[in-house]
Amino acid sequence: MDASSTTAIVAYRGVSTDEAAIFRFVLSQIPDFRTVVVGTALGQVPGPGGFQVVEATIDEINAPEIVAVPGGVGTDRHPELAAWLRRVSPRWLLASSTGTALLAAAGLLDDATAATHWLAGPLLEHYGAHPSHERMVVDGSVITCSGGPAAFQAALLVARAYGGAELVTQITATAAAARRERVRPQHRTLRSRLSDVFRGRDPSPPAPTSLDHALGEVDVLDLGTFTALPDRRDDER
Repeated sequence: MDASSTTAIVAYRGVSTDEAAIFRFVLSQIPDFRTVVVGTALGQVPGPGGFQVVEATIDEINAPEIVAVPGGVGTDRHPELAAWLRRVSPRWLLASSTGTALLAAAGLLDDATAATHWLAGPLLEHYGAHPSHERMVVDGSVITCSGGPAAFQAALLVARAYGGAELVTQITATAAAARRERVRPQHRTLRSRLSDVFRGRDPSPPAPTSLDHALGEVDVLDLGTFTALPDRRDDER
């Protein structure tokens, strides 16, 4: 499968639905890119908040431009994904929350400082990385964050690299509109509500989706402040 101009969102058993939804929401709005969920096998993979549907296997995606690794449970226990991350060398590599443990297990954070969920700090140290208390750390083209709202902001940094401030404004406006729609009360008359009940219709509002939950956690829809480290690869070139 041709993977040029591709954004790959990594899914695995235990992946966080909310963080995957944040990455997809932001990164899928980059023009001329396709966004695909990748994993070791096609089909559903369950995790906190629901499940993700793997649309392409890691054998099919060989040169993604952007790779995003959401957090979840047991992130460092996927050697096939770790090997794939070492092989593909994307232009941008993002990891949120405990997803940074997969990067560390892949050897991509050796002696590097990375933001992560506080529970994953010992895991990063085990694999030779240095956990940071910052909510986001930018190390060249590797962006790590603590998860939640920071995942939104980390993805915005990548979006800005392709579409500038205009694209960031567009994405944040779309997110703000989605949040307003989510919390907007339903103005319905008592008669219409009773009519729904007598006809067997469910008068309650639809259950919130994973994206609803994710956007509900995002209070600041800008890039905020973060730690930017020198690109260590400059020393290697």
